Amino acid sequence: MKKTILHTTILAAILVPMLSFASIGDKNKKVSGDKKRKKDDTTQTVSTSIAYDDVDSLLMFPSHDLYGTWDTASCHPNLFEQQFAGDSATVYLLDDWNCGFTMPYTGTITSEFGWRRRRPHYGTDIGLHTGDTVVAAFDGKVRIARFMGGYGNVVIIRHNNGLETVYAHLSKILVQPEEAVVSGMQIGLGGNTGHSYGSHLHFEIRYLGKAIDTEDLVDYQKNELKNSSFVIYKSDFGAKYDLRSIHAHQVVSRSHAAPVSYKSTATGGFVYVKKGDTLDKIARRNHTTIVALCKKNGIKSTKVLKLGQKLRV
Repeated sequence: MKKTILHTTILAAILVPMLSFASIGDKNKKVSGDKKRKKDDTTQTVSTSIAYDDVDSLLMFPSHDLYGTWDTASCHPNLFEQQFAGDSATVYLLDDWNCGFTMPYTGTITSEFGWRRRRPHYGTDIGLHTGDTVVAAFDGKVRIARFMGGYGNVVIIRHNNGLETVYAHLSKILVQPEEAVVSGMQIGLGGNTGHSYGSHLHFEIRYLGKAIDTEDLVDYQKNELKNSSFVIYKSDFGAKYDLRSIHAHQVVSRSHAAPVSYKSTATGGFVYVKKGDTLDKIARRNHTTIVALCKKNGIKSTKVLKLGQKLRV
């Protein structure tokens, strides 16, 4: 009897660990299979998401039909001649499908669109302090957000309506390329980076790579858009906005005329009309353009000047 009990105890001692080991093995095998299936499912989901984002965020972006490309290297890919169809294009600035317009920064204009110190200035400079908040003007998607030469830290946003806005000389960039933004969203902090003399925001509006004078769209006194839409005329880029081309044309025109030596008469940013003066002579003498003179003084190019008249240059 004692021998039987002893044999039974020994057999139990051997079988129990074996059964437990088998159970643990089955359990581990099951868990391993679950983990594998879970990993496979996750990988498939991520892959689908990436493919969807590529198509939806780039190819399906509202202005993609206009540009046909998403260039993340060039500040201003020149697509104007290639993509501008017809004599004009209407850009809708306000509609029911976006958040409208917000001033990037509310401040005083320190430099306008036009020639400045013998160099073309394609934006509007707005005075601010380093660290001040800069926001997106319209809804859109960030195309460039990095340091780029003279612009310093710059953010370039492509908008649903086909425009692109540029925010340069930032002290800090707060958005990433491909990021969707809405009007009024903080995109950076004002600064003095790049080719800049003093803290300010260099603000540009461009269409197919070509700059437009922001003051044609924005009322900086009221801090709002002048109209809900804006008609861009192809002829304006040759006669009004393409500063280098206009300057080159003026140089060629002058080269066929008798050489004339002009000395700047500006004092405190103003000149007084002298006998024989014309807008063209005053513009050349002060290294500016007729367009810039007319804009600064609220006059037309056909304006008859009066002797002694005071003009801002």
